Amino acid sequence: MDSARARVTISVDHRGVRARPAIQVRQHTLRPSGLAPLDALIATPAEPAGVLVYFPGFNTTLGPWEIAKCAHLADATSLAVVVTEIPGMSRFGDGIPKAVRKEMLRGRIDAWTELNLAYTVEALEVGDVRCTEYLQVLGYSTGCSLAVSALPVLAEWGPIEGLNLVEPVAITERNIAALQAHNLADWGRMPTVLATNKGHDWVMAARRSQRREPSVRYSPVDLVAIGQVLATRGLVEGLDGIDLARCALVRGSKSSLCRRTDYERLDALLAGRGVPGPTITVEGLGHQLWHSFPVIVQLTRAMLGDLREYPQPSHS
Repeated sequence: MDSARARVTISVDHRGVRARPAIQVRQHTLRPSGLAPLDALIATPAEPAGVLVYFPGFNTTLGPWEIAKCAHLADATSLAVVVTEIPGMSRFGDGIPKAVRKEMLRGRIDAWTELNLAYTVEALEVGDVRCTEYLQVLGYSTGCSLAVSALPVLAEWGPIEGLNLVEPVAITERNIAALQAHNLADWGRMPTVLATNKGHDWVMAARRSQRREPSVRYSPVDLVAIGQVLATRGLVEGLDGIDLARCALVRGSKSSLCRRTDYERLDALLAGRGVPGPTITVEGLGHQLWHSFPVIVQLTRAMLGDLREYPQPSHS
């Protein structure tokens, strides 16, 4: 029997954005034995109720903008939030190991995920994060593929209460040229997304601070390898046979990288397996919706069950 997956449509609502959370976010540089350095962020509430393992998107720098997101996620959910840079895409500029890249160029993600998880394990240890008896997993864009591929290992750490996929890309077969064309189309929608942050001073300050930070670096050959992974249906195949307690899906209504027909096919697949969870569409925005702080606040509620009463919004 199909599950009763809720279809939810949201528009940008500024009322949920509050003053900057007081949650402390620590930045660590990880150097697991024999591996290149990567940065990690760990946001820890006073009394964590569990852990949110967050896999970020392509070209994500763990600077002030991601720090703001992690602080919000931890504050809104009472979960410790753990995120690392993506291997091969860090401010240090170290490439993906040759053996891993070779697998990726064949469209295979497992070796890349295993490498990513080595840093995640190190982050948990360095951050003294112990409360894995409750786990939520969140991925955005490229991070959705890494999140799904990591599920079998993450499930060994503790029961996964929810998988949350924002703008999954690897849900359809396409060539690299088409992937790049769709990426460029969505990149052109970024100004509309960023405009939604106006009126929230501390959010805008985080964006300005981020522009002064060094960007992540990656090589052309690693870019091709990542593209090969994202140009497959690897995420859909990765979900096959994995038991899910709940799975939230999110798409921007104008997204080119996460197309409506592919998204609805993924929703139908989950419904057919009886996996509950909302299927959310964000009106008026494209793939870059995860750069809208008002939308992040709304999605936190919808995906992660934040039922707390929000006070009136603050613009300080």
